[in-house]
Amino acid sequence: MFIAIFILSLQSNRDSTNSIANRIKPPLKMVSYTAAGTIYFNGLILIVFSFGSFSEAKMKVLLVSSLISMVLSLIAIVYTSINLLSNVSGLKTSSEKLVYISDLLRGQEGNPISPLKQSEKDTQFCIKSLDDENPEVRAIAAEALGQARGPEVEKALLELLEDKNSRVRITAARNLGRIGTENAAEPLIKRLAVDKDPVFRACAIESLGNLKDKRAIEPLIKSLDDKVPEVRLVAARALGILGGDKAEEALIRKLNKSSPELQKQIILALGNSGSKKAAGLNSKKATGALIYKLRDKDPELRKCAAESLGKLEDPESVDPLLECLGDTNPEVRNAAAYSLGTLRAEKATDSLMGMLTEEDSELRITAVYALGNIGSRKAVDALLKTLDDSNPWVRRYAAEALAKIGDKKATVPLVKNLNDPDPEVQWATAEALRLLDKQNSR
Repeated sequence: MFIAIFILSLQSNRDSTNSIANRIKPPLKMVSYTAAGTIYFNGLILIVFSFGSFSEAKMKVLLVSSLISMVLSLIAIVYTSINLLSNVSGLKTSSEKLVYISDLLRGQEGNPISPLKQSEKDTQFCIKSLDDENPEVRAIAAEALGQARGPEVEKALLELLEDKNSRVRITAARNLGRIGTENAAEPLIKRLAVDKDPVFRACAIESLGNLKDKRAIEPLIKSLDDKVPEVRLVAARALGILGGDKAEEALIRKLNKSSPELQKQIILALGNSGSKKAAGLNSKKATGALIYKLRDKDPELRKCAAESLGKLEDPESVDPLLECLGDTNPEVRNAAAYSLGTLRAEKATDSLMGMLTEEDSELRITAVYALGNIGSRKAVDALLKTLDDSNPWVRRYAAEALAKIGDKKATVPLVKNLNDPDPEVQWATAEALRLLDKQNSR
């Protein structure tokens, strides 16, 4: 019976023994096979004992052999366990690496301090995992390294730009822009020129924009002609971030020769603060191009142009924006009102006061906000009336606007609004009264 049980055990455990051994490195394979072998050796000794009697000397030899094999087996098991519990990447299969790195990424969710920034061991594990033959492992390791820092991490991600798998390259490109390494611009530009994957090109362009390296301007201008629309959109956005004469001129040239989607992105890019102010430009080209788009037949483009003109803060746009307050589209009027407030255009006060009676509450909210920014005392009486508006956001912004203007005649009406049913309005009113008291006690 014992012999039968032993043979069945040998057969049933053979596959599991091979499976365990195949999951680890050759040195540990030998150890695991040794451990399994000693177990079977002891089984064979017991079988031999069952067949007959032996001399005392032979018995001692068999018992000593059995004892030695058991000690070796114990050493092998302990050694194998220690190594399997370690974080050495060579001891993990691709599946184990995926699980381990996924846990690292989950640990980063909602955590202001990335675990990789705290654990050099985990960082090294991820770097070593970049050599795994499974592209999923390389991609997830690259994703995790986006939360780490240091020359070794940057070098590892830069090398991945040449990976044969596009997902791995995409992850590396995105994280290089996230890390903000100065050494990434040139390799990204080089790969951008030859990569056939449009998703990679879009990620590389976005990262180049985030890096704010002026060397990227020419390649990004070329990308405005990319055959894939999404890549062209990202290129326009990145050029807006980078700014400069060349970027601005290229965007303007493309403005009226592009699809509505790309025109919208170009308009927003021209309004980006990096497009004009940060570059110290004196050119009026961007302002002129955007003013022209205020007359476009597409209301979405008119709205975007009005928004961007407010960001450029050019006084020449005040009159064209005033005309937009009469636009047939409420979103265009709303954008124009907001930009006039940003520009602190006092000549817009009367027109904005007229918007306080609009049926659309969004227009009333924006008009109140803009009047507060402009700060004209001429608007105080009109703003006091909005303290009773049906929309709580109008009442809240009215309190804030009156505080900005600083006219003490607003004090008594504001005190009444301390009992407003909306807690946000109550808070804004109390803060407005505090500011008014501070201003009038000087």
